[in-house]
Amino acid sequence: MPAGTYRAFKLPASYSIEGRVHKNAVKQLKRAAIHKEFAVGSKAIKRSSYTVLHPDEGAPILIADRRLTVTDEPIDVFRCRNWDAFVGGSSELEGEWLMPAPARFELLSPIQAIEARDAVLNGWRGAFEFREERRDGDRVIETGLRPPQIGALFGVLSHWKTSSLPATVVMPTGTGKTETMLALLARERLSRLLVIVPTGALRDQIGDKFVSMGLLKQLGALREDAPLPIVALLEHKPKTAEEVDAIFMGCNVVVTTMAVAGQSTEAVQRRMAELCSHLFIDEAHHISARTWEAFRGHFADRPVVQFTATPFRNDGKHVDGKVVFNYPLRKAQAEGYFKEIRFAPVDELDQVEADQAIAMAAIAQLASDAAAGFNHLVMARCSDIKRAEQVHAYYAALAPEHAPLLLHNGIPAGEARDGLARLRRGEARIVVCVDMLGEGFDLPELKIAAIHDPHKSLAITLQFTGRFTRFRSDLGEATMIANIADPGVGEALQDLYAEDADWNVLLRDLSEGANTRQARRSDFIDAFQDAPDVVSLRNIFPKMSAVVFRTGTRRWRPDRAIAAMGSTEIYAGPTVNERNKVLLFITREHDAVSWGDVRDIRNTEWHLYLVHWDEGQGLLYINSSNNSSMHEDLAKAVAGDDAAILKGELVFRSLHNVNRLVLTNLGLSDVINDRLRFSLHVGPDITDALPEAMRTNKRKSNLFAHGYEDGARVTIGCSQKGRVWSMMTAEDLSSWVEWCHAVGAKLRDDTISTRDVFTNVILPVEISERPALIPLLIDWPEEFLKRAEDAIKVTIDGESVLFFDVELQVLDFTTDTPIRFRVVTSNKIADYIVRFAPDGVSYEPQGAFAADITIGRTTRSLGDWFRREPPAIRFDNGGYLEGTELFVPPIGAARKPFDRDRIVEWDWAGVDLSKESQRVEKRPDSIQRRVLDRLLATTTEDEFPIIFDDDDAGEAADIVCIGVRDGRLVIHLYHCKFAGSPSAGARVDDLYAVCGQAQRSTHWRSAVPELFKHLRRREDSRRAKLAAAGIDHVSRFERGDLRGLRDLAKQAKLLLPELKVFIVQPGLSKKALVNRQLDLLGATELYLMDTAAIPLGVIASE
Repeated sequence: MPAGTYRAFKLPASYSIEGRVHKNAVKQLKRAAIHKEFAVGSKAIKRSSYTVLHPDEGAPILIADRRLTVTDEPIDVFRCRNWDAFVGGSSELEGEWLMPAPARFELLSPIQAIEARDAVLNGWRGAFEFREERRDGDRVIETGLRPPQIGALFGVLSHWKTSSLPATVVMPTGTGKTETMLALLARERLSRLLVIVPTGALRDQIGDKFVSMGLLKQLGALREDAPLPIVALLEHKPKTAEEVDAIFMGCNVVVTTMAVAGQSTEAVQRRMAELCSHLFIDEAHHISARTWEAFRGHFADRPVVQFTATPFRNDGKHVDGKVVFNYPLRKAQAEGYFKEIRFAPVDELDQVEADQAIAMAAIAQLASDAAAGFNHLVMARCSDIKRAEQVHAYYAALAPEHAPLLLHNGIPAGEARDGLARLRRGEARIVVCVDMLGEGFDLPELKIAAIHDPHKSLAITLQFTGRFTRFRSDLGEATMIANIADPGVGEALQDLYAEDADWNVLLRDLSEGANTRQARRSDFIDAFQDAPDVVSLRNIFPKMSAVVFRTGTRRWRPDRAIAAMGSTEIYAGPTVNERNKVLLFITREHDAVSWGDVRDIRNTEWHLYLVHWDEGQGLLYINSSNNSSMHEDLAKAVAGDDAAILKGELVFRSLHNVNRLVLTNLGLSDVINDRLRFSLHVGPDITDALPEAMRTNKRKSNLFAHGYEDGARVTIGCSQKGRVWSMMTAEDLSSWVEWCHAVGAKLRDDTISTRDVFTNVILPVEISERPALIPLLIDWPEEFLKRAEDAIKVTIDGESVLFFDVELQVLDFTTDTPIRFRVVTSNKIADYIVRFAPDGVSYEPQGAFAADITIGRTTRSLGDWFRREPPAIRFDNGGYLEGTELFVPPIGAARKPFDRDRIVEWDWAGVDLSKESQRVEKRPDSIQRRVLDRLLATTTEDEFPIIFDDDDAGEAADIVCIGVRDGRLVIHLYHCKFAGSPSAGARVDDLYAVCGQAQRSTHWRSAVPELFKHLRRREDSRRAKLAAAGIDHVSRFERGDLRGLRDLAKQAKLLLPELKVFIVQPGLSKKALVNRQLDLLGATELYLMDTAAIPLGVIASE
């Protein structure tokens, strides 16, 4: 090679210490990888000539081949493995440093290892400087740590001076969490630091940062001659405490994953905690997971710092620990740490077409960015390996020149590392992954996100999106591509994935929106003084329960509560929220075991106590998991001696305003006969017991019931001793307080008569034969309706359809013939009969076909499912049957006929009253078509931007109209029915089926988001069926489209729903109506109003 020339070369890093201990790498960096220009010379050693590279500063570097093993010359020696490429002119050298040779860590004695670690700590003395970056707009005029890093640094240091609690640092992705960790390590000269990260890829990345100390020297925060730490990358679980010593003793930093640390033995975990002075947890939103919490528990007496981009986990739980610094995303964007994000939507209903459209858009964006001079990369995100393989095939076919990579957890670690290296070198420009490049992964060139499968939670989305927002002056703005037609987009992401969305703004707004949704809880929790260290108040979810006291005090005294507990051990607390007048503490009680006289073994019980004083109503509420007492001493201590428990008959006022009240158990006390002091009644037995409860010699002791209040299903229990409860669990402490206020308002209302309350009770009767009632509808079991419509599959005669395309229809509207019903899909039917017998009710198929139902991985016959989870059969008198229990309408219920004057007459000239549906061909003489034409003519797009034909098996209604009015989401559901005769009349049979359909509409009152999904699925389903038949698509939208439906769905979550149900029966003559018809309509409206607060409209003939 000619001498005296200048050339640029790349040489790998050199190490002062290097080695592996129990298969785990340990290293101390001497010099980082070199990429610079050298003066090229030569040097003769032992009659051989070698190339020597002369840098501007420092020792020259001799490039040796295999012949040279050692030399006494004062020169660095690099043995080149790709010698032929080097001779041929390659600038990238591969090989190893011979001189100075690194010390082998595994060969160091324990004393030598500890001395090496201590030498680093000594070298850091006075080497750190609090140097803060100064900017003029986007231009850095003085290097240093960023303001959020300085803030986090001071926050942690301040916390360590005053508290031993875990500290939490919240910094958006890309603002420098890792450099903050490095600064804490150097500034405090941490004796031995353990760093826990979620993944192996992040372990390697963070480990490399600690090895080099990142940018601290470059920024002037760490003195140039300061030594670099000895770092271990713990990839394999130590088997013994001795192995922990061998790895940890000589290290300044150990970086590992929870999969390694958390799954090690207890002895190994304890030894790790003993040896490490501090614990850092990166991406700490995982910390609430059981394994993480258990491991962190070993560090209870060590400083712990948790770093995260969001304080909220993807399951909604809050990251615990004291937040010592929280850098808002809004400020990070305002201060220029993020570049803007451009959103490029595709809108495809079919998943294959959507995947291809996203891939083509990503590839086009990659070419556009390259033409603009930006060396960007594409990341395509998929939800699972199978999807990733499908999507990777599209990219491989469309852009082979970009060598698309496929990365997921099923790929061997070495192969994955090689792939990431190719990505970093730019040899591959596209990577398809399954959660591989998420948390903490640092590759700023990733600027194009192709979201084939969206994340379902905001926390993960914020983490993911942070990958693309990192600022670097040579990179352009990020682009995110997603399918806005994707029905899997979670509620928290609807704004993020909405059309024409400004992602830069929405990232900020969504993050703060999540915090806003948590703000009430957080403010409530933060108002507690001296919160306990041993339990997070955010993780306390009390049962909705309280004993209620009337108080006359003007001042509550929570400071006296503990004295009232006597000798009971207070484990945590007391802590007081004075703003909201809430006291909380936890007790630990030890009781003798019940199975013997064993003094050394005792049961330990933990009890939560919550006390809330409602100053406005003068009521005190006590909630405790200890139900052995009514806690009167505690109440008097806190609220004064005149605190009196609200008990007796007035407790049952809590049932007021609960419609369709069903008692599931009822306890009665006899006030005269001591031998029959107490009796408990359940199920049908309550029917005979309730009249007794109204007698003077019987007293209601306790009961539990369910019903409907304000259009929602509720449960409530009460005891005459003074306790009120519900089956609900509070979402947080503040929601328990709100529940208390609602109960207290009823208890204080002297206008409520408990006798009137019990006239609203629906009584169950055990039956073994068909009731002499007319069935109006058979509805799916409640557990079915709670599931998503696409989570249930129904199969008839080998043809499977999803739940939203299936309907149950009553076949006979009589009082004495067998109850028969039909399972209906678009192409198949299966008929069933309900058989009554002393041993129960069965549902037996009639005819050639039966139906099978698949939920998850379980497939059973419909009859088998219904025996396990009975359907509800609703009758014309307002009662209903579930299994063998017939629920009789309320005693003295205020039932009245429907007001004839409210029935609206329409002109049905030109309509064939036997034709109910317009069908796909839109029959002009059908009832449904006439209703649609009239709605389109008499309403504006502002009133109802969506008018939808949902007719077919599984319909929500024949016609669905949706609009927004005065801040309310208005939904009108029209149920049409053909007439049993060519002319209008007074046939009761014309009403039974349509009244049943109307009653079924109550489901949508509490399932508005599901209604939007239902309509979307119905449109998609029709499109697919028509395409399969070779027929051009005929949309179900009579007004509006999918885009408009999405817009309304987006608004719906912020609006109060207002539903109205219409019965359309042109075979009904308003003038000729008989009382039986009016009674049936009246019963239908009463059911709609009681259970869902939905009014009924009726459209008929003259």
